[in-house]
Amino acid sequence: MRPIRLLTLCAAAVVIAGDALAADPFDDAVLRGTYGDRPAVQPRYVPGPPVRYPWDGWYFGAHAGYTNAGFDLGNATASLLDHLLRDTVVGQHVTAWTILESGSSSRVSYGGFIGKNIQLDDLVIGFEASYNVVSGGVGFSSIDTIGRSFNDDTGAPPNHHFIYNVTVGSNASARLTDYGTARVRAGVVLDNFLPYVFAGGAIGRVNVTRSATVAGVRVDVPDVVPPEDGGPIAPLPPAPFGPDSRGESRDGVIAYGYTAGLGLDIALMPNVFVRAEWEFIHFAPVMDVDIYVNTVRAGVGVKF
Repeated sequence: MRPIRLLTLCAAAVVIAGDALAADPFDDAVLRGTYGDRPAVQPRYVPGPPVRYPWDGWYFGAHAGYTNAGFDLGNATASLLDHLLRDTVVGQHVTAWTILESGSSSRVSYGGFIGKNIQLDDLVIGFEASYNVVSGGVGFSSIDTIGRSFNDDTGAPPNHHFIYNVTVGSNASARLTDYGTARVRAGVVLDNFLPYVFAGGAIGRVNVTRSATVAGVRVDVPDVVPPEDGGPIAPLPPAPFGPDSRGESRDGVIAYGYTAGLGLDIALMPNVFVRAEWEFIHFAPVMDVDIYVNTVRAGVGVKF
């Protein structure tokens, strides 16, 4: 009886275990709830294209700043002296003298600008024109007198030497009143920031006044010749010349030059931006005056 009973119990255990396995204890209904309660499948995140501030298009604005202009007046009267001493021995020596000083001054400036940007992804190429007025004009003046002696034996008889004692007085002033630029810009887009560099041409108006006076005397210094050789040699009498003067004053003289610099535009709204900028200009000599201009400014612009 005992073996039969044991066999019966084993068979019952196998049947119960089979039913338990058929129930699948790991079924989704046990672990996740009923089938109708399963959450919906979420779509996979795909990043969109980067958003760039639209810098392309036309724009205009106004600016104000501080202008410092340097004036090289060292040779401001060179052409006047050249005219006074033309066809003379003295001219080739005197016209190269640096007589006057150089200096600078600063003034508030203001104006406006207009331009167009072409945006190529993160690169912006632009063309811009600006106009600037220097409040009251920015200028510098100098006055000085210089005297020197030099030897030039041109036209001297044998055994004679000519010494020239020359005095030159000069006076010059220059004042920059306004200027404009036409330039090409290149910038890199950094969200709503646009740092840029630029270069181009410049034109300005300058008021120039200058005058020069020259005077001197030619002294003969003969060689020392002993009596047995026909000496001594008598010097020729002194030959004074001058004073001779020449001057001129002109307003609105056109000066041409080049410009270069850098700046930063910051977009506040899709069509409004502010600007900070540094600009350098070098004008070619106008009436023998060299002019250098440095301007720092801030501005606001509207894009459309």
